[in-house]
Amino acid sequence: MAKSPRGRVIATVVSMFVVVAYVVVTLAFVAPDPVKGALSGVARAATPYFAQKWNVFAPNIAKSNPQLRIQAQWRGDDGRLVKSDWVSITEVEFGAVTGNALPSRIQKSSWNALGGYLTRFRKLNDEQQAVVQNTFIERHDGGYRARLSDELIEQLEALGENRAAVVDLLRYDYMLKEYATYFATAVFDKEIERVRWEVYREQPNNFDHRFDDFAQHEATILRFGWRHADDLIREDALAVFEQVIARYGDAS
Repeated sequence: MAKSPRGRVIATVVSMFVVVAYVVVTLAFVAPDPVKGALSGVARAATPYFAQKWNVFAPNIAKSNPQLRIQAQWRGDDGRLVKSDWVSITEVEFGAVTGNALPSRIQKSSWNALGGYLTRFRKLNDEQQAVVQNTFIERHDGGYRARLSDELIEQLEALGENRAAVVDLLRYDYMLKEYATYFATAVFDKEIERVRWEVYREQPNNFDHRFDDFAQHEATILRFGWRHADDLIREDALAVFEQVIARYGDAS
C-alpha cells in the first residue's frame, strides 16, 4: 500500500532536519573561526558524542610515552669513579621499528621490563617506595658492595606488612640491575661498577593541540638509586647487547 501524502511529508521533514542538524554540527567543528565562534554552543553540546580524540580508534590508548634510561659509573685510570650521561635503552631498541613493517621483537624488551618493574613498585606503600628509590650500596671491607637482600627485606617489611610484594619487587630489581649492567657494558665498553635507572615519561599534546609547535606537557622523571654492579659478565650474553647497539644505533 502506498504511503499517504502526509506520511511522505513527515518523512521528508524528519530527513531534512537530520541533514541540517548534521551539517550544523559539522560546521561547528570544521568551519572558519567566525562561523565556529557563532556555533560554539553547538560544539560544546555535541563534543561528547561527535568529537574525535586520540583514542578514536584505540579506546585504551597509552596517555604517555615512557622510556627506560640508565646511567653508569666505572673507575677511570686514576681510580676515581667516572659517571656517564643518561642513555635511553628504549630509544635504542625503538631503532628496530623505524622504516620496518615487521620490526624485531627487541623493541619491546625495555617496555616489558619497565612495565613489570613499575607494576611491582606500585604495590608498595609510599615509605617503601622511598627506600626503593634510594641507593642499594653500602661500604664494606674498605670498598663497596650491594646491600644484603635479607637486610633490605627486613627494612621494607618493617614499613608495611606485605612481604610477598617486597620480595617480588627486589627480585625484579635485581633482574633490572643485571639488564642495565649488560647494556651499559655494551655501550661504554668499560667494567661497570654502578648503575641506576629512571623512567622518563613524555605525554603528547592533547588532540585539540596536536598541531601546536610547543609541548603542552613537561616530561616527568621517576628516578631510582645506584645499584652495585657485581655481575659476572658472560661474553655470549654481552654480544647480544653489542649487536643490538651496532644494528639500531649507538646510544653513547
